[in-house]
Amino acid sequence: MHRSLIVLPDDTGQPIVDAIDAARKSIRIKMFLFSDPSLLAAVVAAQQRGVSVRVMLNPARRSGESENKASRKMLKDAGVAVADSNPAFDITHEKSMVVDDETAFVHSLNWETKNLTVTRDYAVVTSHRHEVDEIIQCFDADWAREKFDPGEESHLIWCNIN
Repeated sequence: MHRSLIVLPDDTGQPIVDAIDAARKSIRIKMFLFSDPSLLAAVVAAQQRGVSVRVMLNPARRSGESENKASRKMLKDAGVAVADSNPAFDITHEKSMVVDDETAFVHSLNWETKNLTVTRDYAVVTSHRHEVDEIIQCFDADWAREKFDPGEESHLIWCNIN
């Protein structure tokens, strides 16, 4: 079991880019806002080298904001599987990534340049099997539009209401 902490802007976004660059099999990303060029480039490069990449983005909101529109197009044009977050929730504010089903990142930060360079944000990185599996199960349930129930043995805190 291993956990570490990324503190931004001090640690920069490089540990996230490095994890994406090191992926060999799969990457699951769930993000509220995603527009940082270095992270977009890393995700596209992973897809191009044969990594199975799935990205779930918050859709345009009822008030009309559609911050992910350009990123969604860029990722789809590169062959990345992109889906809107689960419509059961008006907003999916979760920010997470799982690399090769082995390492999970849970972030406070959106993947926007200002969150990597200006704002105080954090990412917890875990290879704890139960925690990684919970994040995978939630991602896969949201991707398939199925109910997610972490159960009473959950190691993480999940919000089950919108």
